[in-house]
Amino acid sequence: MKSEALPVDLYETHRAGLLAYARRLSGDGVLAEDIVHDAWLLFSRQPAGSVVSPVSYLRTIIRNLLLGRLRRAGIERISTADFDMAVSTIVDNTVSPEDTVATREIVVRIMEAIDAMPDRQARAIRMYHFEGMKLREVAAALGISIPLVHGLIAEGMAVCNRIRREGQ
Repeated sequence: MKSEALPVDLYETHRAGLLAYARRLSGDGVLAEDIVHDAWLLFSRQPAGSVVSPVSYLRTIIRNLLLGRLRRAGIERISTADFDMAVSTIVDNTVSPEDTVATREIVVRIMEAIDAMPDRQARAIRMYHFEGMKLREVAAALGISIPLVHGLIAEGMAVCNRIRREGQ
């Protein structure tokens, strides 16, 4: 008999504090009442003396029940949302046909600019940017120094970047 009376005394003693805790977490007094009641029902199923810190355990149950309800509410909001409303909030990341054409024109102009560069500079840019060669590999292939390769590529890319900026 004594083991049954203890949990009820525990509930009556700590009910106000548990309600305040649940209210603080949920922001809703009615929901807090429901959660504390549900937490108590779950707690009362535990064997007597199996919980070392009953108030902390009750707080954990309350927090977990609130999280579960919030998740369920979020899922229900998503599942009952109006399709047109949900679709209207999706950002359209597709590129317009006009942007595609403009980009292609810029690429053509850049390729023409590379073709118009001195042979060594054009080859250095192609090897480095299109073929993925390292600076030292480009330098070895062209028979020039690494700093010279770097300078050729930097000058050529400055021209390409100017064309790209003009096209925007």
